[in-house]
Order: sequence, then C-alpha cells, then structure tokens
Amino acid sequence: MTIKNICIENTRGIDLLTINADILKNRPNILVAPNGFGKTSIAAAFRNAAHQTFIKICDGDRHQHDETRKSKIKLELEEDGTLSKLSASEDAHSNDIRKNFDIHVISDLRRIKAQSRNFGGFSRAEAKMIIDPIVICNKTTRVASPYRISEAKRAFGAHNVLLPNIDDELFRSHEFIMRSPEIFQYINSLVKTRKWSQIEKVRQQISDFDGDTTEALENAQSSIVELCRNMQEARGALTIVTQTTKLNQAEAFLALWQMLLVARSNSDTLKSHLEWLRYSAIKQSLRDGLNDLNTSWKIPSLKETKGKLIVEMPDPTHISNGQRDVMVLLSLLHIARHNLTKSRAIVIIDEVFDYLDDANLTVAQYYISQLIEDYKRQGRSIYTIILTHLNPAFFRNYVFSNQNTVYLDKGSAFDSIDAMKKLIGARSQTGCDEELKNKISKYLVHYHVDEYDFSDDLKVISGVRSSWGKHGRFQKFLTEEFNKYETGQQYDPLAICAITRRSIEELAYRQISEHPDSEEFFTTHKTGPKLDWASQRGASVPESHYLLRVIFDDGLHWNHNRDNTISIVAKLANPIIKKMISDVVHQCNG
Repeated sequence: MTIKNICIENTRGIDLLTINADILKNRPNILVAPNGFGKTSIAAAFRNAAHQTFIKICDGDRHQHDETRKSKIKLELEEDGTLSKLSASEDAHSNDIRKNFDIHVISDLRRIKAQSRNFGGFSRAEAKMIIDPIVICNKTTRVASPYRISEAKRAFGAHNVLLPNIDDELFRSHEFIMRSPEIFQYINSLVKTRKWSQIEKVRQQISDFDGDTTEALENAQSSIVELCRNMQEARGALTIVTQTTKLNQAEAFLALWQMLLVARSNSDTLKSHLEWLRYSAIKQSLRDGLNDLNTSWKIPSLKETKGKLIVEMPDPTHISNGQRDVMVLLSLLHIARHNLTKSRAIVIIDEVFDYLDDANLTVAQYYISQLIEDYKRQGRSIYTIILTHLNPAFFRNYVFSNQNTVYLDKGSAFDSIDAMKKLIGARSQTGCDEELKNKISKYLVHYHVDEYDFSDDLKVISGVRSSWGKHGRFQKFLTEEFNKYETGQQYDPLAICAITRRSIEELAYRQISEHPDSEEFFTTHKTGPKLDWASQRGASVPESHYLLRVIFDDGLHWNHNRDNTISIVAKLANPIIKKMISDVVHQCNG
C-alpha cells in the first residue's frame, strides 16, 4: 500500500496543504522544505489525530486561533491498483485514519527552565536547558507462561506429535512477540463458541485421521485453507504466525489452536505473559542501545520507578549536543516500538536531528533503519516520514540506500526554461566542443568586458537560443528575468544565478580595471579566486558577495542527472537572500 497524497486543513500555520507525492512503506520518506514552510504544523496535525477517535486540538494548534476553522486530515491510498480514502476531523468517531494506522510523532523534548537566584537582595533569572525524564511505557510484572505442551497434547488426541511447542516456536520469536498485541485481538474473537467450534472441526479432522501422522496434517490442508477463506480472524492470526516464525500455514494452525486452547481457560494470564515478553524485549533493546552510547562519564540511566520504565538523561550541559540528541532519539524510537501495535503505522520525525554532525547523524539513521527493518521482518508496514530543511541532493547528511525524497516547496512556477538548462548543462557534457564550452563560460556564465559574437557556434547545441551568443542578448534576457523575480512574477531561477554572479564579478572588476594586470581577472578561473585576485589589488569586496556563491554555484554547475532547481528556488525565496541579490544587481546597474 502506498499513501498517494496527504491533505491537511486548519492546523497551526496551515490553512490548506496538499502533499501530492507517494509516501512509501518500509522506506525512509524525507520531506524537504525550508524553515517556515510548516513542517512542524504537519507533525502537529498527525499528533492531534494519534490517540483519539477524532481530532483533538488545543487552541495553540488552531489555525489563526479561530475555533470556527476545523482541523482535518485526509489520506488517499493505493493498494493493488485500487484507490481508497481515509479522513479524520473534529467530529466524534470520524478518525478513520487511526482505525487503520497507528500514528506516532517524534519531536524535540528539550525545554528551557527559568531559575531565579538571589544576589545580595537582588534576584536574577537564569535559563537552563533541561530534558525531563522520558517515560517509555508502563512497567510490566513478570508472569509465567500458562502454556503446557503436555496438556495441549492430551486435549488434541491422536497425532498430537504434530504439535509444535509454542514456547519455543512463538514465544521465543522476537518478531512474534512484537506483534502479540495484534494477534491477541484475533484470539479474543476466535475463542468465542461459534468460531472455536469451526476451528475444533479442523482439529478433529486431523485427530480422527486413520493413517500416517504426516498424511493427517496434509489431509487437513484444504480445510485450513477454507477456514482462512471464510473467517477473517483466523486468516489474520495465521498470517501473523507465518510471517513471524518459521512455521508453514498448517503448522501455524496447530500453534494457533494451542494458543486458543490456553486462552479459553486462562486468557488473562496468557495475555500478561506476552505483554511481559514484549516489555522485556523493548527494555533490553533500549538498555543495549544506551550502553552502546556509553562513551563519557555522563550516561543516561534506565529505571523502573513508580510503575514506569523511564530514561533519565544526563545534565545537557555535561554532554555534547550530538550525544544528547542521539540519546533522546533512541529513547523516543523505543516509545514508538512499544506504542505501535497495528499492522500499519505512520511515524513522523520532526527535525529531531537536523543539526547533528555527520557521525551522529549516521547513528540516527541507523536507528531509524533498524525500526524499518524490524517492521519488514515482522511482516508489517511502517510509513516513516522525516521532516527536514536539509536537501539530500546537496548535503550528504541523508545516505539511506532506499530513501524517497519529496520536496514540499517545489517552486513549480519558477522552473528554468529548457534553453537555459541546456546552455548551462553543455559546460559539463563530454560531447560539447571545448572551445564552445570556454566561450559559454567566459562570456555568458561569467562577466567579461569584451564584445563577442559566437551565435553561429551556439546553433550546434539543440534547444539553446543561438541569439544569446551575440553581445548583450543574454544580458537582456537575464535583466528581464531579474525584473520578474523582484516583482514576484514567474522567473527563471538559473537566470537569477547568472545575473548575480555576473554582477558581483563586474563590481569587482570595475575597481581594478585600470590596474596594469587587469586582464588576469578574466583568466582567473572561478568567482571566488577572481574576487580574491581583485581584493589583493585594492578592490573592496563585501562579505555578502562571497556568501552569495552558495546561490549561483549550485545553479551554474548544472547536472542533467540531478535537478537542483527546487533547492535553488527555496534559497531565492528567502527574503534576506532576495534583498542581497537585489542590492548587488541594482548597484551594478546603477
């Protein structure tokens, strides 16, 4: 199943947002948008729908704090070519999403605590970052297994040698234990008299078979298949057993029959035993993870206190930011492991580790990959959505092997024309004549004082406007696009990159144009060295001109295999960057 689109209404900064993109199961889905777009509002929308049969929203999460604007979430799903829709609103019992998915949101737990201190009769407030103890789950008391294979064999009758020992086959399977809350929902239904009698008929068929024991199970295979076809709960339970153990369908039936036998007389004890096994697995996994992070004298402690399993973090001032964030993420992911019990889950991770260094970010991705791999081994589907402002195409921060990247702020109205893409792309194409590449770089992509005309040469590049090879034509195109950019119209982002670079270089050259070696400015490659060369000869180059290289360097080194327009547009939309570019161009033209 694929989530085809997400629609959110009236939550925090979101009036109406539709994400028309595939969100894929069992893969990291990285949703990229600049700061201020509304990523935290997306997380808030899902958080408000996570635990109720309707959306429960506080005033702080209401769009414009307006009670008349009701919050909604809609999902469109596709499975085997069939589309379906789920929704949630503030109306009672409207949350279809939660009926089909577990929802869990992971976000930053840090908070600032103000402390007042007295100094000679005067008080002064000091702010201190703290992380409250993280509650993983309720503590579970150890309960012994009520299952006895000898009792199951006596109840089964002939051919009871076929029965697998479910203490070994099921209760020692990590995958089965993690899905035990889900299977127990089926058990609660299957132990009822009518459904149990149908299951007993299959057991009786095996026990009454007059022949070889192996043939007895084979003889009942068609009855097991029929049972699954006609009884959804039996089909669901057997699917979980086969997905989480090495048992085939017939063997899974024998294991399920034994669980039902125990549950009919001792349901509470069986459920408590499975809960304790699951709690123990989560606790041990978390303890191992925290121990692996024990690289300093300040480590988090895992405690059972007041009926809770909690993680107490060290004083944030005594550990690095990276250590702190990774410890918190590990703990929060284990809360997710405990809380997520359905076959499908949506997990939102809201910028928890956008500011980690490379090493700790790799660790964070490892933890997320582990969660996804666990789901796959358990036969479940998890839709992991990572909200971030970092573009994986340009930052090597996200290196998942199968990540699905979605750009929320696509800037689709501001795509570069093909002629511009082909012109810039020709500089890196092996089939393009080197002399023509040099002319494009010398006269168009960079600033040059000479007049030129190589329009006939440009005709060999299909799709490029050959007129740009005449002096002044390309500059005219850039100026037109810059005027559109300034006035909020549709513009060509690569053109803005080009006019920014050319303007910066022209401003530097004007200051040293009378220098006897001024021609060396044009033979110096790349903008940074050109500016350095001019500075060394007396030019005053503002630091902002160096900073703007992050804009035009991305755009003017185009790669047809990597569309970087989205990233460029996001930067160009920033009001401060827009002002910096406008100042440069107007200064050059003034």
